[in-house]
Amino acid sequence: MGRIMILGACQFDARRAQLKNLTTGDEWLLPRAELQVLKLLLASRGSVVAKHRLGAADDDHPALTDSSVTRAVFMLRSFLGPEHEHLIETVKGRGYRLRSETRRRRRERWLTLTWGKPRLTLVILLPFIVLTAFYFSESYTGSEPTAPLKSVSISLPSGQELSLISYSKSKTNNESLLLLIQQLEMGFKQCISTSWQQVYLSLSHDKQIFNITMKGEKLGQSVIRNLKLSDFRQQKQFISQTWLDEVALCE
Repeated sequence: MGRIMILGACQFDARRAQLKNLTTGDEWLLPRAELQVLKLLLASRGSVVAKHRLGAADDDHPALTDSSVTRAVFMLRSFLGPEHEHLIETVKGRGYRLRSETRRRRRERWLTLTWGKPRLTLVILLPFIVLTAFYFSESYTGSEPTAPLKSVSISLPSGQELSLISYSKSKTNNESLLLLIQQLEMGFKQCISTSWQQVYLSLSHDKQIFNITMKGEKLGQSVIRNLKLSDFRQQKQFISQTWLDEVALCE
């Protein structure tokens, strides 16, 4: 592994243990867990690395716990940002894999051939997307915005205030959605602090898809994380302690 590596829009300087966002100029000196995890993922790029390997002890440090590895991956994804967080892939039951960007680059080359420049595509489509979204939201809800089903405020020991805001377009799933709100509230109450400030929740009409959008601030940047949980069983369990540990709600 070279001393300087490019990861999405970030530059990783292994010698200085630093990630720098080349778009915003933000810099982050990596703590031990994040540095170790990133180095091992880069060294095995394209291959799955087991969680116990990512947290292995070395001559100077004890082993990391599984939750520390999970949190390190979460923090790295957050710094990479929504556009590039997909580069660190969770391989269920096996560990994590650092993807190459070959697929994304191919798509960008196709856009270049089709439109001349990817940027031009965004300029052309963005007004259409915004107007279309506005039209359908107005057509669906009428002239007034949809009111939340329930809004819950949580006070964490750090003094931070967190809001859980749920929306429902069907009364048939209100009871299930309210139960999920309680479970997620209990999960956040295990935190001393968290990077998230608002969490928006909704459940599909058939109760099979649970949507979570979390908004907050990390390292001085606004961050958004979207989660979509699927459960097609008769007795559904979207939220468990294992899932709460994996998604790393706390700081």
